Amino acid sequence: MESELFADLFRRAGWEIAGGPSSADLLLLNTCAFIAPAVEESLDAVAAAERWKRRRRGRRLILAGCLPGRYPDDGSGGLEIFDLVLRPGETEALAGFLGLPDGSCGQACLGHPTHRYLRIADGCSNACRYCTIPMIRGAFRAEPRQVLMQRASELVSAGAAEIGVVAHDPGSWRDGEGDLCTLVESLAVSAPSVLWRLYYLHPSHFPRRLVELVSGLPNLAPWMDLPIQHASDRVLAAMRRPYGRRLLEDIAGRLEGAPRTIALRATVIAGYPGESEEDFESLLDFLGSLSCLRSLVVFQYSPEEGTAQAAAGEREVPPDEAFERAAILGSLGEEAAARWAETSKGRTIRVVSDTALEGHSEYDAPEVEGRCRFTARVDPGRVITCRVEDAQGLDMTVSPLDRGN
Repeated sequence: MESELFADLFRRAGWEIAGGPSSADLLLLNTCAFIAPAVEESLDAVAAAERWKRRRRGRRLILAGCLPGRYPDDGSGGLEIFDLVLRPGETEALAGFLGLPDGSCGQACLGHPTHRYLRIADGCSNACRYCTIPMIRGAFRAEPRQVLMQRASELVSAGAAEIGVVAHDPGSWRDGEGDLCTLVESLAVSAPSVLWRLYYLHPSHFPRRLVELVSGLPNLAPWMDLPIQHASDRVLAAMRRPYGRRLLEDIAGRLEGAPRTIALRATVIAGYPGESEEDFESLLDFLGSLSCLRSLVVFQYSPEEGTAQAAAGEREVPPDEAFERAAILGSLGEEAAARWAETSKGRTIRVVSDTALEGHSEYDAPEVEGRCRFTARVDPGRVITCRVEDAQGLDMTVSPLDRGN
């Protein structure tokens, strides 16, 4: 997302995207630092970028994103190689560096043109004990409705068949005209040929009207991305997640009782400090009761520098035991996907055609979940009604029933 905003500023300033680093005069390194492996990967990229700059006189190097957000310059040196350092959200600073009068920008397409993303807010104010996002991105800040509607219109005009609505806590978005539901409804109505998908819905801020909205608007993906993290009241309280199993059961009941079939992608953490066998069994029991569960994302807990949980020094689950619990959860996720596959055969679904031969269904986030293989060639960049001929896990073979929107 931020890379696309940066790219549009470069376009406005007259720069062109090079074919690769070797032919470039300027390199912008947009980094991730959410968890330790991402930090290590970013530091490796920084080292490679430093070597790139030293190979030819006159090259310029910009460091951006979460790495300088999580580890700001403390005056100890080490950042002299960079011509500019941008913490999250500092598009105005880049605009000034490029000689532009202001930092207003659109989104240049850097990824797949079929599926694009609209970030409706940045930052998070939830302060979960294990999470680095507040220290990196700051407190929750909503984008204005008029800016979002304009950016959405530009994405649609650029040919997007699917637009993902993203934020660290989208359920907290609101303005004087309404909340997340009113915003999403406006977006969906403004572009009825586009499939709209909502990501990362914090259970505490899950809008009560959302299931009704998804059931009533055919171009809202019947797919919910819910980071539940756990189902034990004790562990959720230790995580500083302000809800319990009762709320999760209420949300699941609404999903499963909806007039439209809705798929759930849930995210959980295995081996959180102090997680007992009883806590783990509670999580397994809850997940096993969900008929709406299609995809399960499992993270094994690891302490992150700077978080309240890492500083607390509480008893951790032994790594081998945490690994085993994550593997058990992974198997449960595979079983859920297999159940969906069995019930999917013969069903009519909508599929976004990423290419002439492959796409992803309304029940799958692009690139990270299931793939659909078409039995006949189709036009790329369309939302096509299809019949499921076969399904294995999250992947499906589908027959096109129309040429799509």
